[in-house]
Amino acid sequence: MRLSALLLGGLLAAGGAAASGAADDSWAARAQAGFAKTTGNTDTTTANLLFHAAHVVGQWKYLVGLEGLYGATKGETTAQAWSAHLQANYNLTERLYTYGGLRDDDDRFSGFAYQQTLSAGAGYQLVKSDATKLTGQVGAGVRRLRPEILLKDQIGGVTSRTELAATTDAVLDAAVNYEHAFNDATKVLAAASVESGRANTLTKASAGLQVKMTSVLALAAAVQLVRNSNPPLGAKNTDTLSTLSLVYEFKNPQLAPE
Repeated sequence: MRLSALLLGGLLAAGGAAASGAADDSWAARAQAGFAKTTGNTDTTTANLLFHAAHVVGQWKYLVGLEGLYGATKGETTAQAWSAHLQANYNLTERLYTYGGLRDDDDRFSGFAYQQTLSAGAGYQLVKSDATKLTGQVGAGVRRLRPEILLKDQIGGVTSRTELAATTDAVLDAAVNYEHAFNDATKVLAAASVESGRANTLTKASAGLQVKMTSVLALAAAVQLVRNSNPPLGAKNTDTLSTLSLVYEFKNPQLAPE
């Protein structure tokens, strides 16, 4: 059974709980969405979404997230990706924690039908203040991935997919999350993660600027890079994405939704 069903169940539960717990200090959440449509000389459609939530119960901290991307040119799909994760942290001290996590990456244009990872390790909150938060973690786990050979047309749509045998390998799992508020209205967010194994190394990095319009709404401009070190034939190893999104956020200053 793929991890998708488990992750989707966790996301739905977290979304409902976060929506009903906005006044609860044990919750924090961020949701954002962007959409663009051009017609005339060009005909393109792009859409992106993100939902992250964090919840604390005693010494446990639960993180859940979903990110999605869709793109089309002249009515033909040219980008389609989903990434979902669940992670449970247990605080050993005020800053040191252990974690266990699940991740499912499904990018239909990356050369991999899916990449699924189960990992565990330890993390440390390097900086923890009202204005700045910096967390790093490292661990190890197991990943299952299924490569596929893609044939594309001139505008980037996939005309043929040939799935190859799925493989399972051990991976090194590491991530860094950073958040800094310049003032009450403006902050910068950045993150980087890597899952490195024999079959492939998946690297993600993002950075964005968020400007608040109301107590819960903001505009965010961001750029993201996704790199697969060893994609199959027909897929490039690096993708970049620039977005302008509307953000809804209810924030606990002591609990950043990494």
